[in-house]
Amino acid sequence: MTHTAKPTDLTKLRHNYLLNPVTALEFYSPPHQPGRVLVLAGEDTWLKVYDVASSRLLGQLKVFYSEPIHGIYVSRPGADADADADADADADAPSRTGERTGDGRVLVWGGHSVTVLPQESLQALIDGRAPVRQPHEFRAADWIYDGILFPSDTATNGALVTAHNEIVPLSVSAKGAAHALVFRPLTSPSRPILYSANLCLLSPTSILVAGGTVFGEIIVWKYHLDAPAHSSPQWELLYVFTGHEGSIFGVSISPEIELAPDGTSVRLLASCSDDRTIRIWDITDPPLAAVGAVTGAANGETQHTSALAEARETGFGGSNSEVKSENKHDSARCLAVAMGHASRIWHVRFTGRANHHSPQASPIEVHSFGEDCSRQKWELTLDLARLHAAPSRGLSDIGAGTKPEDKPLGTLRLRSACSAHIGKNIWSAVVSSGADGVPVIATGGADGKIAISGDQSRTDGLDANSGPSYGDLDIDQSFHEIIEKLRRPEETLPADMPAALPNRSGKDGFQRYAFISNNTVLATTTAGRLLLGTVGETLAWEEVTLPPAIRSDLNSFSLVKSPALDTAIIGSASGSVYLFQPPHEIKELAKLPGKISDLVCVRFSESVSDRQAKTWAVVVTVLGADHATMLVFGASAGDSPVESRQIMLREHYIVTAASFCDGKLVLGSRVGAVTVYKADANSFTPDVSRRDCKTKDAVTCIVPLPGSQTSFLTGCRDGRYRIYSIGSSSSPDGPGAVTTTLRLQHEISPPMGMIEGAWFTAPPSQGDAELILHGFRGKQFVVWNETSRHGLATVECGGGHRPFDCVSPTADAGQLRFVFTKAAHMRLYSQRRPALRALREGGHGREMRAAAACGPYVATAAEDTTIRIWQYRESSDSSATRRGFRCLAVLEKHSAGIQCLKWVGPSCLVSSAGSEELFVWRITRLDSSYEALAVVCEAAYPDRTPDGDLRIIDLDVQPWEAAGRDVVGGDGNGAMLISLVLSNSTLKSYLYSTEHGFQLLAQGHYTGACLTQIRHLRTPADGEGAAIRVLTASTDGHVAIWAAGDVRTTTSNKGEDGGPAEFVLASVSKLHQSTIKSLDMAREDAADGRGQRLVVTGGDDNALGVLDLAWSPDASEFAVRSRARVRDAHAATITGLCAVSRDGAGYVEVATASNDQRVKLWRAERTDLVGGCGVTVALLDDQYSSVADPGDLEVIAPGRLMVAGVGMEVWDLFQAPAPVGVWR
Repeated sequence: MTHTAKPTDLTKLRHNYLLNPVTALEFYSPPHQPGRVLVLAGEDTWLKVYDVASSRLLGQLKVFYSEPIHGIYVSRPGADADADADADADADAPSRTGERTGDGRVLVWGGHSVTVLPQESLQALIDGRAPVRQPHEFRAADWIYDGILFPSDTATNGALVTAHNEIVPLSVSAKGAAHALVFRPLTSPSRPILYSANLCLLSPTSILVAGGTVFGEIIVWKYHLDAPAHSSPQWELLYVFTGHEGSIFGVSISPEIELAPDGTSVRLLASCSDDRTIRIWDITDPPLAAVGAVTGAANGETQHTSALAEARETGFGGSNSEVKSENKHDSARCLAVAMGHASRIWHVRFTGRANHHSPQASPIEVHSFGEDCSRQKWELTLDLARLHAAPSRGLSDIGAGTKPEDKPLGTLRLRSACSAHIGKNIWSAVVSSGADGVPVIATGGADGKIAISGDQSRTDGLDANSGPSYGDLDIDQSFHEIIEKLRRPEETLPADMPAALPNRSGKDGFQRYAFISNNTVLATTTAGRLLLGTVGETLAWEEVTLPPAIRSDLNSFSLVKSPALDTAIIGSASGSVYLFQPPHEIKELAKLPGKISDLVCVRFSESVSDRQAKTWAVVVTVLGADHATMLVFGASAGDSPVESRQIMLREHYIVTAASFCDGKLVLGSRVGAVTVYKADANSFTPDVSRRDCKTKDAVTCIVPLPGSQTSFLTGCRDGRYRIYSIGSSSSPDGPGAVTTTLRLQHEISPPMGMIEGAWFTAPPSQGDAELILHGFRGKQFVVWNETSRHGLATVECGGGHRPFDCVSPTADAGQLRFVFTKAAHMRLYSQRRPALRALREGGHGREMRAAAACGPYVATAAEDTTIRIWQYRESSDSSATRRGFRCLAVLEKHSAGIQCLKWVGPSCLVSSAGSEELFVWRITRLDSSYEALAVVCEAAYPDRTPDGDLRIIDLDVQPWEAAGRDVVGGDGNGAMLISLVLSNSTLKSYLYSTEHGFQLLAQGHYTGACLTQIRHLRTPADGEGAAIRVLTASTDGHVAIWAAGDVRTTTSNKGEDGGPAEFVLASVSKLHQSTIKSLDMAREDAADGRGQRLVVTGGDDNALGVLDLAWSPDASEFAVRSRARVRDAHAATITGLCAVSRDGAGYVEVATASNDQRVKLWRAERTDLVGGCGVTVALLDDQYSSVADPGDLEVIAPGRLMVAGVGMEVWDLFQAPAPVGVWR
């Protein structure tokens, strides 16, 4: 229906921020700054420019109105035509590779839309300025897969390839101050449906085209630019390749690759498909029966070309014998095949290097990118002898038989794989050969993250004095090899020292490792040797001279730990504890009665990283003893401990970690217990203990939180890290007595498996400390930055059951040295920087289905079953490039799709999901300099059905504040009312408190239609007895009001049988034809007890519904005053709806989001009509939304709205003068 809006200021929408899948990437180096590397990224309709060295967003520009950017191409200087053939592009078409320096003209396309940005517009973005001219959007006749600009210093010409294998030439013409794109007649040898295409400029007059069809075929042809004016543009069909068993999602043409000094070269084509194979094809020369250039129907077509073209119109041609005969040699030009990834492969890329015959040249590299978010590196080797001997290069049927000549002419070997994103899909990728030959790779994922590797320009903010700089090393040495190098012919042993002290097995080998400094590792052997390794350009070993008695004592068994810099503590089977501080000799510190079972280094609260602490300590445990011994050392104590104190252990308590916090000793055990000890005169005795680990896994580390005197972090082999706080409470022992308490504040499982260690970075100048974890995931050693949620290192080592040690500078967690034993060999891995880093941080990798905001926090939940808690930051200078979300916590307890999120104040979050999952999360700010949220799952839904297969579709929560009533928990603090609907049409209301958990108050059941929404209309907090009234919406399009009378919170007052009260259906109103997908409500409560509710709904009938309810104190019920319905409010289902403003004067402003990718702003207002009241609805604003498949809408701050779906989008609400006119 149509309504006239009042001529007052109206609320409008203005775009603020976007975090969306990255669908296009391109490298660019400005001509006047050849060493500077920039990344151009397409994020929906926005073109963004990032500086690689600083990871900073320089500028952004909205290029199209509603078409996502799928490809970017930066033109090259006019003198270099051939190099331009291999420069990079888009998400749908393969990225070209090669030189990144260009003249600044940028071709951008997406869907049917295309535009060319001049150099001055790109430079304005780099400088952080708005371009003088906004880009003009032009529409092609078909979907665009790839584009190219011809090298020229004057004119701007190019070509596009479309979804029907057509080349569309284009040129830019000036029309006054504006520029227009002119499309010339298209050309195509055949019109199959393509899923991918790639263009390569062979010369200033010819383009090589490769297209992958939906039916698994690849068409390779040439397009000639110098056709006579009176004829159609020339084209030449070269090959039609078959072999893939699925649609072709990516093709990439290589440059001419030199394989030998004699000039032998090949041009290759790489293809990938949803059959998970990567294939390499030789497209160097046309087939022997080459088809000459033809000029279309005007000059006639050869029989060969006509047959191929006709067969490719639909992609089918397998049953055509003529086609089989013509292209059997084409498909035989497949040089190599390999299968990779866990699902579909979206892109495949060459590095762009052309020289592969010099001694310094690496093998031909191919990179693939898949739906599984992994990036895989392949090495291609070719049999040059057979390649030369083939009568027609590549004519070898790889599946014909087992003869040598029937085997492939090349081999693809997987060299490495890494996961750069989370969720699903790498949507864009760009590869460059790099200035030093190391490929530089950038990927953009569905999570909105841009990951980059291989770039050497990043300095990480460190200077030469900020700490050590590690080199990149991977050393593999056998024990025999090391010992042979240590033996010298002129070396003589003392007469009283045997040449060898054989251990029980008669063999010697590495036993334990410990880094005593960044460049020095100490190793013990099974024969009692001590080997000291120094890391430089390689690893140089020397043997520490030991007295015969000590070497005999260390024979067969020894432990070694490094509690401080240049210091090692060694334990033996006899109970001796030794101190080694090079260049001094090894000395005995203590003698304990029994075999040393473990040495545990103690961390102190005074230092984030205690390797340079002035005071250090070690806990020594003895096998079978009822106590452990702590040896404390000081800087001036020399070789003797300052003190030695006993630690009294409970029965079967095995110490695995130790630290000091708040002046108290904290120990971790092998079965996951954490115990706080109090200090007595000469010993430590247990004070308080708790065990939160559900499995019997060891606590591997205890780390004090930086800047906190009472909180510490523990890591456990169950894959979780926890944060505890030490407190005190009154003790019943008497006045003034206190009891120590240990409270769990945080419990999270990062994606890394067993946690073996943790530490906090110490930034060299500014910034916050970051939490670094290391451990084992399967057969890999993993270093993980929990603060930024990305991996720093992944090393294949065989798993965690082996001796190892690692070290990193406290100011730079990206550097790592890791030593371990694998297959009786010692391996040392050293890295200077992480293989991957985030140029721009991302978010959820799947579609978001729920969002909720409270205070500074925004919680989102996605189909990846994770919940993220964010904080939105606005730039201090109002710059759009500095806005964004910062992830504070990631919650990963749910195992099914999350349905709903609701806050109860900023310290409690309630989430519901499938499989009858409902969790109550307690959230607190850590009292430390480590900026993060502490989150712990406090409770779970108790009333699961035997099958546990229902969904908790929606819930509503509010604090329980029924003063003077019998409220569980005494005064009601911390109690809340939780009402929920399940997928079996049941609704329930619970009273929840931390102390007593869930208590069922009322329940009811609807018809066979499924309930989709629930809201509290009136509760005891509103002053109306003990009754609860709720509103529900359902799949039959009805809104229902329920009442549960005289709800009590004690079991003695719950109906006649002592059970929960029953919800009774009070009224039903039909608003939609089918499912109500979204709902929000505005409340107005008057002092006289009267109240009104304005309920707004969105349905999958595309309609917007409004229901006006009024509370009558006399009748004690809600009555429907009026209702309204806006048909076709959107062109698709309204999946998100929220009230953005409530002024309490009879109207509410509501924002809606839909699958039609529109976000709209409405005003619903009560009006007086003849004979009663009515509701009018006016449309205030209608904007394109970048978020596809929106799942929820939420007001995250006053005047600020967020749309959540495939990405996140923030809108500002502002006031604008209302035009005089008619609104819908």
